[in-house]
Amino acid sequence: MRKDAVENRAKILATAAKLFQQRSVSAVSMKDIASTAQIGTGTLYRNYPNKSELCLALSLDFIRQFITTSQQYLAQTTAKPVIQFQQVLAQYLAFRERRIQLLTAVETGPTVMATYYQSPLYQQLVELFKRILFPISGEISATELTFRADMVLAMLKSDSYAYQRQQQGLSQAQIAALISHLMIRSDQSISGN
Repeated sequence: MRKDAVENRAKILATAAKLFQQRSVSAVSMKDIASTAQIGTGTLYRNYPNKSELCLALSLDFIRQFITTSQQYLAQTTAKPVIQFQQVLAQYLAFRERRIQLLTAVETGPTVMATYYQSPLYQQLVELFKRILFPISGEISATELTFRADMVLAMLKSDSYAYQRQQQGLSQAQIAALISHLMIRSDQSISGN
């Protein structure tokens, strides 16, 4: 990629991140981003065909950071598997809470989610959840394990998560506890004993 193209992409992402902090993601238009970044709208759309693509680009680093931090935790911890599951789940909920507007824009994009589901990054996220689900799931097939990991992630998509938080009035801790009850095999203690 040419140097000016790399600089434009960096300028676009920095500008969008700043505007999204000042206003909500939905309140910022692509035209606002181009104008504030002092680039043409054509340049913006060549780099990011829609706001969902732009939000995905902003989200990727946060997702990578979550995966890396979780993998480091799992490599260092001696906690029981139930506690490991609960810890990573709690961190994922905190991540989703902090990035809810960005992730909502990504998940409601016309083509972004299909691309994201096929990406190596999403596969790494699934593998992370398979890793923490496997020891608490008993004897299950690889297919069922992958299904469980996908379903945990699907349960926590922005619209579902926001509904549970806002309409049902559940806290992050309550959501984590309820998901734990769904996912942890009944002969294992939720408290990790």
